[in-house]
Amino acid sequence: MEQLTQAQLKAIQAQQTRKLAEERLQAAINTLQRSMYEMECFAERLEAADSNAERGWVMNSAINYLVTGIQPNLRIDLLAESQAELAKLGA
Repeated sequence: MEQLTQAQLKAIQAQQTRKLAEERLQAAINTLQRSMYEMECFAERLEAADSNAERGWVMNSAINYLVTGIQPNLRIDLLAESQAELAKLGA
């Protein structure tokens, strides 16, 4: 079986790092796209609300969703990790 050279191993690692970065970025895009749909649902509920109290509840729900549903699911930590790994490759 043929052994890989150090340069070949580094090239494979670099390719895997780039692929992982692309996958992580796509996951963030997918999360944001799903979030847009959810926010549109809140907008529809806000428009259909019968009272200001109900509108306030809808707005509160939308804010809660933004804070607890989107930001943690973006996995900014993984995006930052990929950024750092790519920066190391570029150095």
